[in-house]
Amino acid sequence: MRVRSNFCISSDFGTKNFCIPSIIVDINFCISFIVARGELKLRRKIADELNRWQRFIERKALFVTGSRQIGKSYSIREFGKSNYATYIELNLAENRQAKDALLEARDADDFISRVTLLSGKSIAPGKTLVFIDEVQEAPDIMTMAKFLVEDGRCRWAFSGSMLGTQFKGVRSYPVGYVHELRMFPLDFEEFCWATGVSEGARQTIRDACISERPIPDYIHDAMMANFRTYTVVGGMPEVVQRFLDTRGDLASVRQLQSELNEQYRRDISKYASGRALQVQSIYDQLPIMLEGEHKRFVLNSIDPKAHYEKYQRDFVWLVDAGVALKADIVTEPKSPLLKTARPSQFKLYQSDTGMLMARYPVGVAQAAYLDSKEPNLGGIYENVVAQQLAAQNRQLYYYRTKKRGEVDFVVDGPDGTAVPIEVKSGSYYHAHAALNHMLETAEYGVKRGIVFSRGNVERDGAVLYLPLYATWALSDVLGDSRAEGIKLEVKPV
Repeated sequence: MRVRSNFCISSDFGTKNFCIPSIIVDINFCISFIVARGELKLRRKIADELNRWQRFIERKALFVTGSRQIGKSYSIREFGKSNYATYIELNLAENRQAKDALLEARDADDFISRVTLLSGKSIAPGKTLVFIDEVQEAPDIMTMAKFLVEDGRCRWAFSGSMLGTQFKGVRSYPVGYVHELRMFPLDFEEFCWATGVSEGARQTIRDACISERPIPDYIHDAMMANFRTYTVVGGMPEVVQRFLDTRGDLASVRQLQSELNEQYRRDISKYASGRALQVQSIYDQLPIMLEGEHKRFVLNSIDPKAHYEKYQRDFVWLVDAGVALKADIVTEPKSPLLKTARPSQFKLYQSDTGMLMARYPVGVAQAAYLDSKEPNLGGIYENVVAQQLAAQNRQLYYYRTKKRGEVDFVVDGPDGTAVPIEVKSGSYYHAHAALNHMLETAEYGVKRGIVFSRGNVERDGAVLYLPLYATWALSDVLGDSRAEGIKLEVKPV
């Protein structure tokens, strides 16, 4: 049964109590939420990809990458326990003995012998999944993947944090034997699943975006409120779970986000070796850069004599670690955009909007949550959209001209043309000179532009206006198949 409800979550945020406006919820969710708080299992899109790997990619090990605390281990564990007669898990960060023992394995037989000894479990040939977690602690273990796959007795899954930063030096990466998935924090649609937004409401939004007709006002208003909540809470699973368990205690949410941000800083110290100070300087500057007029990362903010070549690997480190998202400028908005991309001119976003919000003064979070006009939240909303695009496996680019200004994002469209995307946080979202210029320049071949704003669905010539919360429906609008909630990597690390 579905109802329109004023399902409110009270929140002690700062010195005031706030209430999240209603969303279109399933009544069964409301009942289970009230009765069984803390027992909710967050639904993740990666589950479909794990099932696909099991069914169709038999001759490859699974390799899940992504930043810390985004649900990699939990997702694989739930999948393994549900789909295999025998599930074995070894965590190399918690079990130093396992780390040392597996590194010393001579071959597949020896490796499996050590796994069974360490876990105390016997394998069932063809019915066993072995999961090696926190493999960044011993990246050379990945060299065994080729032999383990060829052995064929078990399915193998590997995962860990900071993987992209650690696997550069693996002596023999098993190309062709590993199916890599890159996981991200919850996107907004996954957050809607967690907060009980009904399938009917989500389908109404999707259909309206595809058919280019307005979304019913009561759904639009409720979803904008839910989007503002997502902007503050973000998509880190532990944070979302705390938000649900505490019935919307945003002060508690913010405290947890701050703890996770500090954990990121400790990870930088641990894994960035001799470049830790430089990487931390970049990380510290990220929220400041997003407050700037053009939101571009200014290199002299970390060093008056800085040049990109000197700090390139530090920016790459943050991106590979899953902490930051990088958008390079393109000199021409023509697909493929990579052809004219200039990595030295870029914008840098945080991979999770909630983690970013926790780094600003509490007044900024209050403004976003309460939809205040001050301060300007353009950079924050841009960060949210960047996060959604990245979760759809879209490489981030932007375009800027001296005369006409900047287009926030440009993505490769499925028809071989570039698609410009603008993000508007204010009420005057119909003004977009740079986007218009791109559409009017025949040599670019741009057929359509997208503007994400607080407004409803609207078509004006070649420009389609979509609500900010509808970013997850972009693939349906464009007619491609990218919106999977995870990033599929097709190249070796």
